[in-house]
Amino acid sequence: MGFLVFLVLMLLCFIAGIAVTIFVQWYLFNLYIDKLPYVGPASKPVIAPFSLPKAVLEEEPLGKEPAGSINALLQFLFQECRNTKRVRKWFRHRLSLELEELLTRTTTGKLFEKIVLRDLDLGSHLPAIRSIEVKTLSVDPGTKLIEEVELCLDLEYSGGFQLSIDASTRLSKLAHVSVKVNELSGKGMLKFTRYPYTHWCFSFYNDPTLQLEVETQFQGRSWAQVNSIIANQIRKSLKRKHTLPFYKIRYKPFFVKPEIDSLVEEEETQPGLLELTVVEATRLSSSPGPVFCNVAIDSSAWIELTHSGTASYLTVDVSVTKQPGPHIGINFKQEFISDKYQVGVVVESVSNPLCQDLKSGDIVVMVEGKNVQSLSALNKIIKQCQNKVTLRVERKLKLVLGNEDKVNQGETFGLRSRSIAAGDKTDSDSSNPPSSSDSPAKRSISGSPEHSKGIPRLSLCSDAEMEASKPQMFSTKDVPFSKVVQFNETFKINVLPDHKYVNLSVWSRGAEKNNLLGHISLPVKPHCCPPSPGHHVAMYSLLPPNPNLTTSIGNSLASHPGFEPCLCFGDVLLSFAFTGTGSSPGNQTSTSSPPTPAPSSSSSSTALPEIPEIISGPKHDFVRTHFEKVTQCGFCFKKIWLKDALQCEGCLMSCHKKCAVKAQAGPGCARTNPRRPSVQPEIITTPPDDINAQVVNLLNEAIFFFFFFIYISIFHLLMLMRTHH
Repeated sequence: MGFLVFLVLMLLCFIAGIAVTIFVQWYLFNLYIDKLPYVGPASKPVIAPFSLPKAVLEEEPLGKEPAGSINALLQFLFQECRNTKRVRKWFRHRLSLELEELLTRTTTGKLFEKIVLRDLDLGSHLPAIRSIEVKTLSVDPGTKLIEEVELCLDLEYSGGFQLSIDASTRLSKLAHVSVKVNELSGKGMLKFTRYPYTHWCFSFYNDPTLQLEVETQFQGRSWAQVNSIIANQIRKSLKRKHTLPFYKIRYKPFFVKPEIDSLVEEEETQPGLLELTVVEATRLSSSPGPVFCNVAIDSSAWIELTHSGTASYLTVDVSVTKQPGPHIGINFKQEFISDKYQVGVVVESVSNPLCQDLKSGDIVVMVEGKNVQSLSALNKIIKQCQNKVTLRVERKLKLVLGNEDKVNQGETFGLRSRSIAAGDKTDSDSSNPPSSSDSPAKRSISGSPEHSKGIPRLSLCSDAEMEASKPQMFSTKDVPFSKVVQFNETFKINVLPDHKYVNLSVWSRGAEKNNLLGHISLPVKPHCCPPSPGHHVAMYSLLPPNPNLTTSIGNSLASHPGFEPCLCFGDVLLSFAFTGTGSSPGNQTSTSSPPTPAPSSSSSSTALPEIPEIISGPKHDFVRTHFEKVTQCGFCFKKIWLKDALQCEGCLMSCHKKCAVKAQAGPGCARTNPRRPSVQPEIITTPPDDINAQVVNLLNEAIFFFFFFIYISIFHLLMLMRTHH
């Protein structure tokens, strides 16, 4: 019996020793890991700049080269794909478009009522490339990017491409035409370029050799007299469209024109943290000054947010589909706009159900890219439009002052303005009277609908003060203009359920005003909140600052078919990393609480980068004062008679009694620190993360000593039993 007890105790000691050994090793491993500095996943996307291999840069032009390997590859691909449904559907679609163009845009098409593609044979092989030569390889010396590649291809084709069409004339007669390409040869230009945007084109240098076999039937009977006429028309069309200097700007299959996915209104955005990195902007319009980028997340899509006079406005582009009849379903009125001190055209009411983006009270600035200042000019432009009218309007925002007293003047904006253009003022600065340049009237005059030169900084209020439907705004630093403008700045954005769009605009800094170079509005859910962890990089084309620029742009490619003027205003490279509420960044967890990663240098949770002023400060605290000397009103700059007027206790601004109401409605008190700092001693508390780490360490030590005590107790019991026996 005693021997059995001895075996059981030995087994328990062995198991306890294993447990204690494993726990000690795990404890020492955790101590070693906790002492290492916290690195975490990459806070910024890793995007290596493009560079050409040395073999390409050092390679000398060899003139004409054989294209045997390219021919073998292309012929194999054609062999396997020519009878697939996708390829044949693409050819039929392209030919149907050509026939539709023939029917609607040519004189010959007026004779026919309907033209239908009947049969299609893609031939036995692709055109063969007898030789290939690099005509032009243009590399930018600064950016090392390939700007243009032009290849000269010596082509030869005898594959027998054939199509047949049925045509119905307006005299109820049927015609049938069959065309077969027996031979096509000549030198063609294949060019790839990235200016003004990325595209490619193909055209023959000279008239190619073309041999056709044409068969024509009219009412089921052969009509050989028309065969030569149709063949000559095809040759003329080939010369008119596909022989230099004529060509068509193409995109597919190498490039895809950028398209913004539409936003489903019923879908709600998942709340979380969005890390948006503005990497670079390329192919921007020429700018004499530095360039900066503004980013804002909001419940609506807009172009810019400006502060004009005593109010802030959102600039929005709205497309209105005209209803049948002379009216478009929108009533306008002409009235004096007190915030702008000018007469303008305002939307009075909207009865068009297809125009939900337009709201009553919107100020019409442009129609079809043309400035509008009167109701008669607006009606004249609208009558000239066919089916759709593009309006650029300014929508007034109602803001709340971000002072300590919570003085409400409308909806809460969620941001607090702190001017840094002239430096932070202290209590000693308040003894000096404000200059005329700091007065509300001056700021109202300089606050035009352009971004002002002096830029304030905005900081976030507390979480309780922020509402979901209000924008969060950020801005990058000024970067010198170049072909590739490198920003590389990251912003941490709190995404709320009501946030629908990320509005981005690129600006050129000017001496008096800033010029908009391009803008884009991205729906948050389909574009900015990727479902998988990590950084997702995407490039987007910027829209023109003025819709009228798309028609008046003076580009040499504007006369070529396929030209897209909206793509000529540059593009921006963005990176998105989204962390939903309740999940950790990168879906990574740890047994101990890691230190919080250091915030990005370009943004933080308490301060936002520089952006134009959009929020008024605290109200003036006017008191009646009798001045000892002649004083000037800080609002209207006129003399104060009888030396009896009002003076703000905060900024010491002097003001007429009649100007007090207007001064309160304008920009707020210039004094940014009305309260003196507290003289109470600072109380240092332990952060919650440090407390959690200490608790975990204490638990580990307690468990270690517990198992160690059990091990010593069992060992002591064994020694007693051995002594007893």
